[in-house]
Amino acid sequence: MDRRSFLSSAGALPLAAGASPQTSSSAADRPPNILFLLFDKCRRDAFNCYGLRETHTPNIDRIASEGVRFDNCYVPQALCGPTRASILTGSYPHWHGLRRNVYPIKPSTLPSNYQEPIPDPWRDPRFKLIDNWAFFLNSGGYSTGHIGKWHLGPMNPGFFDYWKGFNSMLRHWLAEPHKSRYRPDVHTDQGLKFIEERAGSDEPWLLYQSYYTPHEPLDPPQRFADLYRGQEYPGYWGNVSALDWNVGRFLETLERTGQLDNTFIIVTTEHGRTWRDRPGTAEGMCIPYDEVARIPLILRYPKRLPQGKVWKSGVSSVDLMPTILDAAGINPLVGTVEVEARRPFLHGRNLFDVVNSGKDRWEAPCVMQNLPQAAIDGSFYEERAIRWERWKLVLRLFDNRPAYRPGELYDIDADPEENNNLYASKPDVVNDLAARLKAFGERTEDELAVRLGNWALKG
Repeated sequence: MDRRSFLSSAGALPLAAGASPQTSSSAADRPPNILFLLFDKCRRDAFNCYGLRETHTPNIDRIASEGVRFDNCYVPQALCGPTRASILTGSYPHWHGLRRNVYPIKPSTLPSNYQEPIPDPWRDPRFKLIDNWAFFLNSGGYSTGHIGKWHLGPMNPGFFDYWKGFNSMLRHWLAEPHKSRYRPDVHTDQGLKFIEERAGSDEPWLLYQSYYTPHEPLDPPQRFADLYRGQEYPGYWGNVSALDWNVGRFLETLERTGQLDNTFIIVTTEHGRTWRDRPGTAEGMCIPYDEVARIPLILRYPKRLPQGKVWKSGVSSVDLMPTILDAAGINPLVGTVEVEARRPFLHGRNLFDVVNSGKDRWEAPCVMQNLPQAAIDGSFYEERAIRWERWKLVLRLFDNRPAYRPGELYDIDADPEENNNLYASKPDVVNDLAARLKAFGERTEDELAVRLGNWALKG
């Protein structure tokens, strides 16, 4: 059987409980190409289409107008490496085991980094990463490429045919800032070449195009920073506009080569950032507040998704794995043994099914599993947060006594900046969300979610 026939006959992916299977195309159709555009530390308000501030992102706005923009997408953990692992595996960090950032040499002493060098997390028995969509697409007939920041080790894990990746911490300019080549432009050049070389091929392709910007340093080409002259953080917004310009180059190339409407485009980030002095953060991340944990997510694939749709109910980065596999027509569990023993393998939902159901309502909670960058009152902790409809509950297990402290409850509709903690005044809401967190923990084998849920219920 050739690759195309295999992909067509593999069937739709069986998803998390409650999701219905859906066939991606007829048996004769070629699966779509997949362009996965991942930004680093990108806030939701950085895209003009979210309507939160005026930014110059016409190309990203176009993708949103021709696809689906998700208004309540949350990260599983507000840190680069763990969420990247969750995006790939469709499982929460407690399951795949990668809870901190990895570096091939000893990193800084921030508790959000592993303190020992980890040159290859893919062959580290602490982590369950190999069941991921890039691997399944590569083994299922896709030509696969990765360009840019990987943050899951410095080397090709073995399932990318084309590799121009790095772990992290390469600066945005190849040499002296503003006097050398801008790395995002170089990476885009490489991505365009990958796409153009595959135009007209019967073999579908996956391009995982991952940018380090808008992460610091905030030094985009001057013409983009000038768009925000006189505003706070002009370099940050300028970084995003520079990325948008490169997104436009992808759209132009896909249109020119006749591939646009047969390419499933995903635009997202691994987490946002805060400018506020929030408890637990040292670099504007690793916390559950919306400016960090609530991220942009836009999908475009006109063959299977509506155009100009804004989806209001909650989704998560872990939903991308089953969605991408379904687009490709690949079922990773067919022909395997001990499927029941691998029951927690996928925690996410197929977003094609979610959106095409037409039922824009909260059917699954969004859970965050953070580890801090900084202590609160001298005590480090592990955290579980849950967003359900208008409410968000934050619970923490501290390493010093008292082990449990009062949690946080926010009404996101009435208090979008999360300034007013209602934990003590809304016990019924706390109990409802704690019960949902406990149920999540039982379903996904997250022992801490169960423990914290029980504590809040008793409290």
